[in-house]
Amino acid sequence: MPEALYHLEAARSDDQRAYMEDLEERGICVFCPEHQRAEIDFETDSFYVTHNAWPYRGTREHWLIVPKEHVRAFDELPDESGAELWAIRRRLKERAAAEATATVERSGDMRYNGGSVAHLHIHFVVLEPSPAKTVRFRVSAWGPE
Repeated sequence: MPEALYHLEAARSDDQRAYMEDLEERGICVFCPEHQRAEIDFETDSFYVTHNAWPYRGTREHWLIVPKEHVRAFDELPDESGAELWAIRRRLKERAAAEATATVERSGDMRYNGGSVAHLHIHFVVLEPSPAKTVRFRVSAWGPE
């Protein structure tokens, strides 16, 4: 049996969980370019950038930086991809005229890193000076709070 594409326990809403269950059943990775349905803002040789369909509360902007190749961990990418990633982050920060940003990347096994999709992706969020809600990223195994 192939490894799971989704970690359903990590879904943040019922509609997100239902979406992931449907994709898992059909063997579709939402982030592989041939299945990507969201509008792509821009792309480089190794990555594409899109808005998160389920943005984290408290963010002004929430982009996903996604490798075009289906990889589960950052160390599966060539070293050259690192320079592209830095350039993408600078471009997004400039575009948003952001005073503060945060990035989170969960790499490897979703059961331990808090992720929901087994395709490496980097969350790039623009933060508000006085957010209505504290932005929280889960970056650990799913246990008691």
